[in-house]
Amino acid sequence: MHEYAITESIIEIVLSEAAQAGAGCVDEIRVVIGELSSFSDSSIEFYFEELSRGTTAEGARLVFEKIEASAECCACGYGFRPRSAFYACPECGSRLFELKQGQEMYVDSIEVK
Repeated sequence: MHEYAITESIIEIVLSEAAQAGAGCVDEIRVVIGELSSFSDSSIEFYFEELSRGTTAEGARLVFEKIEASAECCACGYGFRPRSAFYACPECGSRLFELKQGQEMYVDSIEVK
């Protein structure tokens, strides 16, 4: 259910930026989502359709870009792609690693008229 709050934030960002640009209509919103984040594209789309009704963002197309996770082992420095937050380094087995990307979620760009 946290997608509802995230979608509200997306709409606030989009409407603010569109107003600053003097736009009458939002055509497309590009959203980046890391593969280890817990956000669902389909839930965001569902809430977006409902929450954007009656705004300049109504009818805008949401485009989602998935970002692969990447990490670096704190013990040996090996770079790898974790499949979850509870992963171990495939090189040395250490469970201490720094996640470089994969949990992010942000509005990357907005196309307006």
